[in-house]
Amino acid sequence: MIRIYTQTENGIARTVGLEEQGTRRGGVFWIDLLTPDAEELRYAESLCAIEMPTKDEMREIEATSRLYCEDGGRFMTTTVLSRVETDDPIIAEITFILKGRVLITIRHTDSYSFRVFSHQLLRMSQTNRDLVFVGLLETLVDRQADVLERFGTELDALSKKVFRTHHTRRKEKVEDPDTEDLRDALEELGRVGDLITRQRDALVNLLRLITYAGNEDSCIGGQDSLYMPLRPVSRDVSSLSEYASFLSNKINFMLDAVLGLINIEQNDIFKVFTITSVVFLPPTLIASVFGMNFRFIPFLDSEYGVWISLVLMVLAGALPLIIFKIKRYI
Repeated sequence: MIRIYTQTENGIARTVGLEEQGTRRGGVFWIDLLTPDAEELRYAESLCAIEMPTKDEMREIEATSRLYCEDGGRFMTTTVLSRVETDDPIIAEITFILKGRVLITIRHTDSYSFRVFSHQLLRMSQTNRDLVFVGLLETLVDRQADVLERFGTELDALSKKVFRTHHTRRKEKVEDPDTEDLRDALEELGRVGDLITRQRDALVNLLRLITYAGNEDSCIGGQDSLYMPLRPVSRDVSSLSEYASFLSNKINFMLDAVLGLINIEQNDIFKVFTITSVVFLPPTLIASVFGMNFRFIPFLDSEYGVWISLVLMVLAGALPLIIFKIKRYI
C-alpha cells in the first residue's frame, strides 16, 4: 500500500493507493510504502527518481548496507520490536530515505507508531520533510519506551511472585514443593529476556540511524542540518539503552536466583530421602543380627525375644531422629 502526504492550502492531505494519485494536489513531502507491490515501488521510484531497496536489502546487517548515500539521497534502515502484545513478537525493518524535500519510508510490517503519527499529522495545518522525519523518530522512541516499561512491569510482578511466594511457603512450612512454579518463572524470564535482548539491538540500530542522520549532510548540500532537532531524540534513545541494560542485568540476577531456589527445592527432596535412609539403617542392622542362622543367638529361646528386638529397632530408629532434631537438620 502506498500513502502519499501533501501540503495543500487547506492543510495536510493524504491519498491512499495508486488509483487516488490522480486526485493528488499540492507538494509531496512524505511517501509511506507499507508492504508495497512492484507497481507501487515503480511509481515511487519514478516520482522521486531514486531506486528503492528491496526487502532482502533492508535485512542486511552490515552498517554500510543500512546507512549510505546514493543518487543524492540518504538511505537509513533501522529495526524495531513489533507485535509485542501478541504471542509472536517480531523484529521489523524500517527504511527512511531523505531525497530532496521528500521523506520516503518503506516497511513490511504495520507499525503502531506510524498509525499514531499519521493521525497526528493529519490534524496539522502545515509541516515539512524534516519535521515529519523527526516526529516519526520521536514516536518510535516513545513506543519503544512504552515497551520497555511493560517489560519492567512484568519483571517486577515476576519478582514478587517468585520471592514472596517462596518466602511465604517456607514461613508456613508448606510441604508440597513449588519447583513447578519456579520452572514456570524460569520460562517466563527466558521469554522476557529474549525480548529485551531484541529491544536493545533495535535501540542500538536506532541510535546509529539518528547519529548518521544528524551528522551526514554531504548528500543534501544546502539543506538544513538535522543535528540539533535530533539531539533530544538521541538522548532519549541513549537513556532507553541504559534502562534496557538495567533490565537485562535484573533478568540475569533473577535467573540466578530462580535456579538457586530450584536447587534448594531439589536439595530438600534429597534431604528427606537421606534422613529416611539414616533412620532405617540401625533397625535394619538389628533385624539382620537377629535374623542370622547361627545356633546360639541372644533371646532365641526367650518368649520376650521378639518384643525385645522390636524395642531395640524402635530405639535405634528414634535415636537418629532425636539427634537430627537437636542439630536442627529437620
